Amino acid sequence: MISPFLILNENGERLTADALRFRFDAAREAAGVSKQDFQFRDLRAKAGTDKEERYGMAAAKDQLGHSDEKMTQRYVRHRKGKLVTPTR
Repeated sequence: MISPFLILNENGERLTADALRFRFDAAREAAGVSKQDFQFRDLRAKAGTDKEERYGMAAAKDQLGHSDEKMTQRYVRHRKGKLVTPTR
């Protein structure tokens, strides 16, 4: 059966907001990253940054739902290191 939900748990059931928050916090802790350095809301900026690096500011603006590129420029982060591809 295809689920109407975007994020599912191991049993194919809807993952609640609280469960997602718990898993995110646990993963961040396991990675040794402080809450000050990386928060759940930073994922939005990361998505915009990734889109901008690959397809340009206009694509990032569309993905983030902004009507003005100036707002998108506030979200997009400029990476400190070079961009590399994943190992798999």
